[in-house]
Order: sequence, then structure tokens, then C-alpha cells
Amino acid sequence: MIDVGIVKQEKAFLVITDFKERNRNKFSIDEEKKELEALTLSSGCGVCGHVEAKLGKVSSHLFIGKGKVSEIAEAAEENKAGVVIFNCNLSASQQRNLEDAIGLKTIDRTQLILDIFARHAKSKGGKIQVELAQLEYLFPRLKGKGIMLSRLGGGIGTKGPGEKKIEVDRRKIGERITRLKKELVHLRKHRDILRRRRKQEGFFLISLVGYTSAGKTSLLNLLTGDSQKVEESLFTTLDPLSRAADFEENVILADTVGFIHDLPEKLRESFKATLEELEYADLLIHLVDVSRSSYPKLIASVNRMLESLGLKDKPILYVFNKIDKVSEDCLLDAGIKYREFLFISVKDGRGIESLKEEIRIRALKKFSGVEIEVDGMNSKAINFIYRACRVISSDSVSGSKLRFSLIISEENLNRLKKIQNPNITK
Repeated sequence: MIDVGIVKQEKAFLVITDFKERNRNKFSIDEEKKELEALTLSSGCGVCGHVEAKLGKVSSHLFIGKGKVSEIAEAAEENKAGVVIFNCNLSASQQRNLEDAIGLKTIDRTQLILDIFARHAKSKGGKIQVELAQLEYLFPRLKGKGIMLSRLGGGIGTKGPGEKKIEVDRRKIGERITRLKKELVHLRKHRDILRRRRKQEGFFLISLVGYTSAGKTSLLNLLTGDSQKVEESLFTTLDPLSRAADFEENVILADTVGFIHDLPEKLRESFKATLEELEYADLLIHLVDVSRSSYPKLIASVNRMLESLGLKDKPILYVFNKIDKVSEDCLLDAGIKYREFLFISVKDGRGIESLKEEIRIRALKKFSGVEIEVDGMNSKAINFIYRACRVISSDSVSGSKLRFSLIISEENLNRLKKIQNPNITK
């Protein structure tokens, strides 16, 4: 994956498709427009105009009607656009046909999101996941004069998975996809070992989840004393990031990639190595930007994603952020709808101490501090202590006895009692 970059800011003309039979749980046409604008700006591209396209049914040839395509072509030319962006997902043939008809580079929502992901991938694992998602997206588009693996010359949609020759055939691309999937398997195994070790050592693991731009990285910085870069753009956090809390020694918080509605299944599959962080969490903190009028839809969208990942039964604490921007009536409305929740403002610190206290209470329910004495000759018990517990301190006492101060889960405490029945004091 190479950084093509934008030599000169490109202007995008946006197409917002609006189906006549709109699901009430879906975003409104105005919400769709605002989100597509935010995504476009996050990709480094400017917005020069937009048009709404009402649809009764989808055209297999152009997705929208020929008359609307002509209108888009004229408006895009008038606004000096360099690219046309649809808020929906297009098939390979639809995309090629639209490019021919409009006379401009045309991309869909998935390619736009992939472009943003590519700009924010920093770690080896993140770059592997992005490249895999890009290749799987571009694979069916390699026929004819459609999108090639790398659009040279700069601009949105050009941040490809590598500077490859156009002549590269599908067989070689398939081999590259297979190789990347194997690398992801190794990556998952390595991360799995690290996560299991943290669990065994008595750490309470919290994953921050939420719709993109809810403020997860800002909250992580506040709770851990870290200084991760915070930006207004979407998807600034792509790689999972774990940090120890600075207010409770056995708590670790993990920041994860922000969610977005209607994320294609292929993208979810490619980023499972990142989202697997959620499987090992003892608690999910679902951070919500309560200042957005559509926040119930954002919550529902995140919950659908969690359910698709098999995480609907995980303990979830709803934390409504940005209360400095809303009225008391709005907070009252939010509090009625959700059972376990807190209100905070990362900006001015309101509610942060209550959140810390809630985390402490939940961590203590999962893990507790104990002092134990064991026979120094009992290697099995000692090995278990160092393997499955977090040792705070150890020292020798009378005879061959050893005293340990530990953080340990109830499950491991019971297992330790079966190995040797030591003198345990909570």
C-alpha cells in the first residue's frame, strides 16, 4: 500500500440516492448528505455540490435513471468537479457505465471509506487489513476499462493497495489475497496470546465502541493520561490501541475503529482482526455523541454491528458524551430510553469522576486483591500464580513459606485453592 496523496485538493460532486420506501430506522436524506460530506472531507477532498436522486427501483445498468445521470454530468462539469461520489454501493458494471456516461471518475461509498482507512492505517496489521479490503473490493472491477488497482495522478480513490501494473492478472491478485489472509491469521494468533495473557494476569479489559466521531480517542486520553492525536475527521483510529488507566491499576482501555451504518460485510470481514479486541472485553463502553439529533439511530446502528459480531450479550455501559452541547430536556429523554448509562463531557470534564467510579466498581466485581501464603516447594502453585495472576509483590515469611499480594479473578482463585489450600485474606 502506497501513499499516493493529493497534489491539489480535488472537488467532489455528491449524489444522494433516496429510495421512496425508506426504512424508518434508516437515516433521513439530510442525514445521509451530511455524513457523505463528512466522509468526503475526511478523505482530503472538497465538496463542490450535490444532487438528490429519488428511486423507486434500482437500474441494473446505471443504478439511477438516464435523465438523472445527464443532470449529474452537467452539474458536475459546471461545478468543475473532479470526481462523482455516490452514497450507496455500486456494482462493478454500474460503476463502469456511470463513468462512461458522466465522463468523470465515479466512486461509491465503500471505496470512499476504504480511501479514508488507507490514510489512517499506520501499523503493519492495519495496512494488511486495508490492502486486503481494497483488493477484495477491486477484484471484480478488473475487467475491461473499469477501475484498476492503482489510479495514478493523485486524488480521491487513488490510495490503492500498491503501485501495480495494469497487466497484473486476476490469478496473481487472488494469490495476493490468499497471502494477506494468511498474514492476518498469524496476526490474530499473536494478538490472541497477548489478550489471553492480560486476562490471566487479572486485568479488567474495557473496549470503547461507538459511531465514528463520538469522541472515543479523546476519552481514552482523558482516562489514561495518553496523548493520542485527535482529529475532526472520521475514522482517525483504525488500529486497536490499548492503554492502562491512570486511576485504577488493573484496568486497561482499548480504543477501536469507529462504526458506521451499512458497513459492507466484506469490510467487516477484513477488519475482524481489529474488532476481535471486543470479544475479550469484560465491558463495552458504548460512547454516544448525544448532541447529534439522530443519536438513537447511531446507537441502533452500532448495536446491529455488535450483534452481527456475536457480541450482543456483552455487558454494555452507555456513556452519553458532549452534554455541554445539549439541553436538560435532551438528557432527560436519553436517560428514559437506556437502562445503564452515564452522562459526560470530555471537553469540560463533567461526569468523568462518576465514570471512573463505575469502572472501579465493575472491575472489583471481576477481580479482587488477595494476599496468600504458599509452600515455597509447591512449584505447581507458584507457577500458576505467575501464569494466571498479576503479582503486586512477593516476599519470604517463616520457614519455606512465600507471601504473595495478587490481583486475581474468582475463577482463578478457586483453581488456586484446588492446587493448594493457602491462607487467603481478601
